[in-house]
Amino acid sequence: MSHFNAAQLLSVEGLVVVLTGGGTALTLAENGAAKVFILGRREEVLQETVSLSKKDTIIPVRADITSKESLQAAYDIVAAQTDHVDLLIANSGYGGLPMSPPKPKPDGSIPSLSEFRDHLWSSPEEDFGKLIDINVKGTFFTVVAFLPLLNAANERRPTPVKDQPPTPTAQVIIVGSVAGHFRVVPYSIAYNISKGAVHHLIKMLSTIFTPYDIRVNGIAPGLFPSEMTKTAFGITKASASDGAFPKSELPPGRAGRHEEFAGLVLWMASPSGAYANGNITVIDGGWLNTLPNC
Repeated sequence: MSHFNAAQLLSVEGLVVVLTGGGTALTLAENGAAKVFILGRREEVLQETVSLSKKDTIIPVRADITSKESLQAAYDIVAAQTDHVDLLIANSGYGGLPMSPPKPKPDGSIPSLSEFRDHLWSSPEEDFGKLIDINVKGTFFTVVAFLPLLNAANERRPTPVKDQPPTPTAQVIIVGSVAGHFRVVPYSIAYNISKGAVHHLIKMLSTIFTPYDIRVNGIAPGLFPSEMTKTAFGITKASASDGAFPKSELPPGRAGRHEEFAGLVLWMASPSGAYANGNITVIDGGWLNTLPNC
C-alpha cells in the first residue's frame, strides 16, 4: 500500500460479507467482495437485489432476525458455503408508527399534562414492542449468531509483515440512525429510543469483543431514500436532488444519496478503516445542526 494508492486503501477485494437488510450488497459485490450473503424475510426483495448485480457473488438467504431459530438456520446455510466471514453488516430495521408528543394548540399554549398523557397512551403498545424486537433484539442476536465465522476470519489472517499494513480484523457494522441522538421527536419517541439503544449496543459490543479482535462500528444515517423514510417523511429518489429541501431544514438542500452511504461502508470495510473500533459515524448532511436541543 505504498504511496497510499486509493484502490488499495479502499479495497474490499476477496471479502466474505453477511448483510441483513440489503443496502450495500451491490456496492460490495461490484467492488470485488468474494461472497455477499444477503439475509431478509422477503424472497422477492432478495431476488431483486440478485438480479440487479452484474456479479454472481450475491447469495440470498431467507431469514427473520426476530427469530433465533431462523437466524440459526441462516447461519447454517452460510457456514455450509464459507469457512469464515470478514464483515457482518446489521442493517435491518423497522420504523414503526408515528408516536410524537402532541403539538401546541392554535393559540400557542402547550397541551395539559392530562392531554399529553392521553395522546401518548393511545399509541399501540404492540408497535413499541415490535420496534425493540427488530431494531434491538434482532440486531443483537444477528451479531451473536455469526460470531464463530467472524472468529474464523481472524484465525486465518496472515502473519503481519514488518512495515506492511496488517490485514484488517473481522468487523461488525451496525446501522443505527441519527434519531438515536435526537432529543426532539420528528417522528416517533419509540423509534428514537430503539435507535438510542442500538447505539449503546454498538459501544457495548465493541468493548466486549475487544479481547477477540472483532471490531464493532456503527453508522447513524439521516434522511436517505428508503421504504421507512418514504413512509415517515415522504423521502423519494427525487429528494436526493439539489433544492429538494430548504437549507434551513437540511443544510445540503437535499436528502443523502446512496453513493454517499455506500462510500462510507467501503471505507469502513477496507484497509483504510482498519483502525476504527467503537465509532458511530453520523452521516446526515448536518440535520442534527438544524434541530434544537440535539
